[in-house]
Amino acid sequence: MRIISEAEFAERLCVVLRAHRVEDVGCVTGPGRSGAIASVYTSHILGIPFIPYGQLCPEKFRLLIIDTARESGRTLRKAARWYRNANPIVIAVYEEPPRVAFWYEAPKPQRYRHERSCSSHEAFEALHPAAPAPTPMLQG
Repeated sequence: MRIISEAEFAERLCVVLRAHRVEDVGCVTGPGRSGAIASVYTSHILGIPFIPYGQLCPEKFRLLIIDTARESGRTLRKAARWYRNANPIVIAVYEEPPRVAFWYEAPKPQRYRHERSCSSHEAFEALHPAAPAPTPMLQG
């Protein structure tokens, strides 16, 4: 799995946006954490309002739905159905496979549900290694 840096992501986002007809888009949103990141970047690049995912899109705007990566496309199809009245344009910055991770995800292990999973306790332990035991204070 390759880690995508913030600079590489921003550059790729600009390329992808130029490849789509986004001139008539009036606002942008994206599903989940990665969609929020992609949509806020897009908002700044295009100079259009960001709408938190799930919020209604003003009727006067055409909506851009964007996500950092698409594996099966299910999440973006669901988003397009939710916002169908806004005549959305749907974009993914990266197509998977191959699997990618982003600078804000590294270094913790990221897995899809269908990949080997670990318990929440194991995940917590992986993210928070045990600290050395405190030394007892001497009483005198």
